[in-house]
Amino acid sequence: MAALRFPILFAATLAAAGAAVGQSAPRDPRGSDVVVTGTPDREQEIRDFVQALTPGPVTGLARFEESICPGVLGLSGPLKEAVLNRMRQVSEAAGLDVAGGDCRPNVLLMVTGDKRALIEALAGRYPHFFDDQENSARRVARQPGPASAWHAEIMVNAGGQGLPMRGGFYVNQTGLVGGRIKVPARSVLIAAAVVVERRALEGLSAIQLADYALMRALARTEPDRLTAASPPSILSVLEAPMGSEIPLTLTRWDLGFLRGLNASTPNLRTPQQRSEIRRRVAAELEGTARN
Repeated sequence: MAALRFPILFAATLAAAGAAVGQSAPRDPRGSDVVVTGTPDREQEIRDFVQALTPGPVTGLARFEESICPGVLGLSGPLKEAVLNRMRQVSEAAGLDVAGGDCRPNVLLMVTGDKRALIEALAGRYPHFFDDQENSARRVARQPGPASAWHAEIMVNAGGQGLPMRGGFYVNQTGLVGGRIKVPARSVLIAAAVVVERRALEGLSAIQLADYALMRALARTEPDRLTAASPPSILSVLEAPMGSEIPLTLTRWDLGFLRGLNASTPNLRTPQQRSEIRRRVAAELEGTARN
C-alpha cells in the first residue's frame, strides 16, 4: 500500500530535494536519428536485446498505464525546459499519454553530485519510497554506474482495477483464472525516479539525458545487462569508453522496445510479452512500424 503514496509525495520531493542537487551542464539540445544497419542474424540480435531489457518475472512485465507527468530536479532555465519537453515528446512517441498543465510528476529525473547521498537523504525523509526489498534504499544506491532508478507499482486485476491488500498480500476477486499465456492480475508502474550524477553528463546533450532517463523510467531496464556486442542503445551513453561512438538520441532499437512494451496485450505472461515486443522492434528497424 505504501507504493500508492509514492506519486503523492513526489510534489514534496521536488521542493525538499532541491537543496541536494546542483546544476549540470549538458550541451544544448541537438541530435539526429541513429542509422541502424543490418546484420546477418537480426532475429537473434533482437531476441537477445529484448531479453536483456526484460529481466522481469514470468508473471508479466510492469509498465505505465496512466498518463505520464515528467519532472526534473538539478537543472534550471532553458536546459530544464529542453529536457522536460524531450521527455514529453518521447513518452508520446512510445505510445503513452502525457498529462498537461500543472500535473503532479510521476516520472522524476534528479541530477546530483552524489547519488548515494541524495538517495540516503530521500530515504530518511520519505522512507515509503523504499519500503520493499527490491526498492530498498541501499539496493538502489548500489546500482552500478553513475545513475540509479527505481519504481513504484501496484497490482491490478484483469480489468485494470487496483487490488486491495489484506495481511500484507494482494487479494484478487476477479473471476479470471490464470493460464500458461495470461495471468489474472498484473503489476502496473505508477511512478519512477532516476538519479544521475553530474559528472556523467559532461559532453552529453539535453536530448541524450532525457532519452536515457526515460529508458530507465518507463521500464525496469538495467544498462549493465547490455554488452559491447549489443545493438546501439541510449542506455550506453553514461559509461561508454572515452572516444567510443555513442547514440545521439534514442535509437530505433530503444523506441521499438518501448513501443512494443506499451502496446503489448494486457495480462500476458512475460514470454508472450517479449514475443510481441520483438515483433515491434523488428518492424521499427524495417521502417514498417505504425505509431
